[in-house]
Amino acid sequence: MEEKSMPWLTKLSYGVGHVFNDLCASMWFTYLLIYYEKVLEFDPTMAGLVLLVGQIADGMSTPIVGIFSDKENKIPMCARYGRRKVWHLIGTLFVFFSFPFIFNTCLGCQNAEDWSQFAYYVVFVCIFQFGWACVQISHLALIPDLTTKKHQRTELNSIRYAFTVLSNLSVFAITFLALNTQTSEDSSRMEPNCTMKASIGHTELDECSTDHVGPEDATKFRNVALVCIGVGGLFSAIFHFGVKEPPFIKPRSTGEVATSDPKSPKQPQQYRKMRKVDWFKELPFYQIAVLYMATRLYVNLYQVYIPLYVQITLDLSESFIATVPFVMYLAGFVGSLVMKQINKKIGRKGTFALGCIVGLGGCIWIWFGRGSYFSQWGIFVVAALLGTGGSTLLITSLSITADLIGNNVEGGAFVYGFMSLVDKFSNGIIIMVIQNSNPGGSWYYRSVITFACGAACLVGILVTLTLLKVKVGRRRGESGVLEIFEEDTDQSSDEPEGIDNPAIATITDGKLPDEIPNSKIGQLKTQDNMYMYQLSIEEKDDKSGLP
Repeated sequence: MEEKSMPWLTKLSYGVGHVFNDLCASMWFTYLLIYYEKVLEFDPTMAGLVLLVGQIADGMSTPIVGIFSDKENKIPMCARYGRRKVWHLIGTLFVFFSFPFIFNTCLGCQNAEDWSQFAYYVVFVCIFQFGWACVQISHLALIPDLTTKKHQRTELNSIRYAFTVLSNLSVFAITFLALNTQTSEDSSRMEPNCTMKASIGHTELDECSTDHVGPEDATKFRNVALVCIGVGGLFSAIFHFGVKEPPFIKPRSTGEVATSDPKSPKQPQQYRKMRKVDWFKELPFYQIAVLYMATRLYVNLYQVYIPLYVQITLDLSESFIATVPFVMYLAGFVGSLVMKQINKKIGRKGTFALGCIVGLGGCIWIWFGRGSYFSQWGIFVVAALLGTGGSTLLITSLSITADLIGNNVEGGAFVYGFMSLVDKFSNGIIIMVIQNSNPGGSWYYRSVITFACGAACLVGILVTLTLLKVKVGRRRGESGVLEIFEEDTDQSSDEPEGIDNPAIATITDGKLPDEIPNSKIGQLKTQDNMYMYQLSIEEKDDKSGLP
């Protein structure tokens, strides 16, 4: 008896459950520094400090949320609602009531000293980051709870990523409209005889031009944040009404996989249960943490500094701080679809290395990019390279992390939380160093994107090389004799659902050939004992049967 296919309404409801986070994260990473430096007129070091505090708060929150999210909720009402959904709801409320204050002028303290305003914003930043972590970790950890089927988990990851891209594109489109809407503040700061230029290739701006972000744009950024709050809150409500979390079944001490369907006739699969401390004894745990850190460094650094690079280094109009990131994410989404076919041929590790090479090419082009051609169309080609490389790295690193967790879903949220902890701390510290080292030259942001993002790509390639002979998901001291029955995620497959990267997979139900043997007997020898294993093939979508 096969596990029932998940309804499409449930899949879509799950997919929109992270939209609120995606909208806020897009504004946070893309516009936080330029808003605090150019609109609130903080010095670069203090603006970087705001981001650092946020990253530290997020990094400290993720493992805490991961640990408590994995625990059984013994409050009856919360247990019925679902241990993951409870944390998701808590996080949504925290984000809803804190994020609008981050992109708004200091209420009642506009004329206060910078450090007083800094203290004001830090309070809301910490609340926001805790809520963001609650939503992120609970949403990721919910996937293995909803289904035990790999192709259904692939679909959930695919839909989630599709809405992530749409969320980012929506933020940039809304920002473009907001920045191109002239307000009374724009008109009042223009001198009577000034004319405003806004041509696409324009790089020489008049002193009285409104083409650069400034304090008069505070209302525009506030409005964008409010739109994100409204749209994100709506999609979060759809998630909570449309997704029913299965009841939590505590795994036995022997290490049985607790499936989400208690009526499933399949025999429980045996595995070694991982305690929190056990993860720190696994070398791949650290390798993949560094891999994920390099991925997030690359993605976050170009996302943070592209607006400043466009405004200060290239001296383009303020519209470009929306159009360039828009092209970046659109190209990333399209590029990920192309990578799908490549991924089937060279596997996850090969796809990750290829993404690093594409991203590195974009970084090098930025260093040599000069002249009118670059400001007119070259910057968009570079944005496409950066976006394609970034999306490939991000979704592949998440897939490799899922492989690391494997059947140990009891610690899934903890693993994601630890990866996020390393990511947040490293991002915050490096951005703070970059901000504090700023000499004030227009060339500086070109160097940041070239060398900082390029170095992250090189680190990713080096870590991938160390993982070439590593079976991700195998525990220390664990025998590999059963692996002939497991799907090799690094081998190519002609079957649709055998795609290495879940976020790249086409959203469709994969079908296997009708003729699959009913059983397969393998005689396997360990050092001390001889075992007989009989694998009953009860489901057509289980690819572990040998031809």
